[in-house]
Amino acid sequence: MGKIKYVLTIVFILLAGGIKAQVSTMQVVDSTSTGLYNSGDWKELIVFGNQSVKNGIDFPGLRLKIAYAYMMSGNFKLALKNYDDILANDGYNPTARFYAYLCNSYLNNNLAASYNAGYIQNKNGLRPFTFIDAGTEFSTKLNNDINRGDASYSRISLSNRLSWCWQLEQSLVYYNQTIFRLSDNDNSIDARDQQKEYYAKLSYAASAHFSILGAYHYVNTSFETSVGNSNLGFVGARFTAPYFDLQVDMNFGSLDEKPVEQYDGKFTFYPMGNFNFYTISRASDQHLNASDHIILSQAIGFKLIKNTWLESAVTIGDQDDYLDADGLYIYNAIDKTTFKCGETLFYQLSKHMQLQLDYVYEKKDDTYQSLNYEQNSITLGLIWKF
Repeated sequence: MGKIKYVLTIVFILLAGGIKAQVSTMQVVDSTSTGLYNSGDWKELIVFGNQSVKNGIDFPGLRLKIAYAYMMSGNFKLALKNYDDILANDGYNPTARFYAYLCNSYLNNNLAASYNAGYIQNKNGLRPFTFIDAGTEFSTKLNNDINRGDASYSRISLSNRLSWCWQLEQSLVYYNQTIFRLSDNDNSIDARDQQKEYYAKLSYAASAHFSILGAYHYVNTSFETSVGNSNLGFVGARFTAPYFDLQVDMNFGSLDEKPVEQYDGKFTFYPMGNFNFYTISRASDQHLNASDHIILSQAIGFKLIKNTWLESAVTIGDQDDYLDADGLYIYNAIDKTTFKCGETLFYQLSKHMQLQLDYVYEKKDDTYQSLNYEQNSITLGLIWKF
């Protein structure tokens, strides 16, 4: 019995010494990280903090400083990762929630930002129902086919938050183009292809990193003497992680009396954790008129100078009745597009106003004649962020 007491005494002494050493090490890490934080040495703080975590010294105060250092360095994705580590154990940590809200806002992820805002105790004017942004865009499409008039596309949009977890986006669209062709008795026909559309997308944040998407798109098309109504649906799911976002979705319905299904996978990569450089890769499997089409799209964007971003994009594949941007854009003009590439300039005019200038080059097939032609589009867009 005496030997057992002796052994237990030694064990307790060793444990007490280990705990004391652990507390001492945590104090050193806390003191050092606080010094780096106060001096604004974000790069060194990130290196020191990550090494401390790797060595097993991990506590909320350290994570908050690491996350803030990432945010101040512009890496919002890794800042979010560290805030998430805190929130996993303390979902109502006010500091972590507030800065998670800010980081998602900087990444234009309004839904995740709203989800985090719902957990903030002192919301400082944030409301569960509010407008997010309003926008307009107008495009003119010029071509070198003598049988086609220049086309125009216009859209107005409004997005608003319905609650901390629900978001609604709506658009009204008008498309117009004059088509010249010969009738069966060789008479010249001057017809107008017009399209009016209503689009609504509802998004639900199941968590800060997983959301469910659903959309409805109504299309009213008039051409010559015929008028058609089309109804399209969209469902999808989106997952966000450090450095990337992943989305899978499906478009379905009837377009111009033709059944269409389209399955998409989209991967957005942020190697710097922000919009200083990013890539968007998208693959679509479309089922139309008992035939399958694979359509691939790739975009690369980067920050050019202060308040200015450029994005280059290319889409290859048969884009007849192709559905893009969560079913918002429908490529169902009289003539199908077989290749598309373009350049987009984003410029932040002010805190609330963003300008978008877009150029697109397309190769198209004339539906009524065996010829190909080119189309060049210029689009001007404005977005007001509330």
